[in-house]
Amino acid sequence: MKMHYRFLLFWIFVAGIAGCSSRKEEKKAENRVQETPAVPAMPKKFERVVPPVILVTYQERIDYMVTHYWDKFNFRDTMYCHAPDITEQAFVDFINLFPQTSSAVKIAEGVAKLLTSAEVESVMYGYFCTKAEHYLYDANSPMRNDDYYIPFLEHIVNSSKVVDIYKVRPRRQLELAYRNRPGTGAKNFTYTLASGKTGTLYGISAKYVVLMFYNPDCAECRRTTEMLKNSTVIASGVSSGNVKVLAVYPDENLEAWHKHTKDIPSAWINGYDGSLTVKNNEIYDLKAIPTLYLLDKNKKVILRDASIGDIQEHLEKNR
Repeated sequence: MKMHYRFLLFWIFVAGIAGCSSRKEEKKAENRVQETPAVPAMPKKFERVVPPVILVTYQERIDYMVTHYWDKFNFRDTMYCHAPDITEQAFVDFINLFPQTSSAVKIAEGVAKLLTSAEVESVMYGYFCTKAEHYLYDANSPMRNDDYYIPFLEHIVNSSKVVDIYKVRPRRQLELAYRNRPGTGAKNFTYTLASGKTGTLYGISAKYVVLMFYNPDCAECRRTTEMLKNSTVIASGVSSGNVKVLAVYPDENLEAWHKHTKDIPSAWINGYDGSLTVKNNEIYDLKAIPTLYLLDKNKKVILRDASIGDIQEHLEKNR
């Protein structure tokens, strides 16, 4: 009996070791499962809204699309922030509708609905604000447009969900965006000519003023200068006196400016900002160089941060 008893104890001992080993292996396997992150399911494709059949005109349908564009979007699914083919493309298509809307009010309404809905997830809210800055504010973006960006900034600075410290930069951007908007008077400043004589923007007498802020060492500025110089409508306007082109260097490297004064046509007004008011006081938002404005005879802004094509088109229609 003793032998049987010892034999039994031995197998109990072995079984205990095996049990412990088995539990350790199970625990390791469980840990491996826990350590391997689950791959989240990719979100569904963006579902576009369909305007009601009662809206028959193109304008009514576009306005509806802008104000209801995000109605079917799941703002709680933050995986959409990692799906550029879905979310970023949808955002680009959204802002591409802005030029077709009937008014700035509709754009503001559409942006407000987007960002208010996105406030349910701070990550989602930040995502759309970042995309808005990238496409509508970044100097290198071909879609850059301050008027379209303003509703985003207004929502950010007025949102109770955004901490004050994160409103500092948007407030500054909004302040700059409000300056020199189309329909408002351009900020006046003094420029200095190569001769040392000074003049002011408001002292220029002409039906139109093409205002160009440029840098003499800037390749894009040289290209823009050539395009303006070779523009038939601008050249004829300058020749008749109806158009004055004011080229202004807003920085302090006067040696470089004097070196390149001959690059600017003699029929234009070519000066520099001797007091650095434009730069230091940021009376113009020069996020990109060159920057072009078209002003009327009273120095009211017609086009801001304009392309040469837009300037030419306006001058051709309003000779």
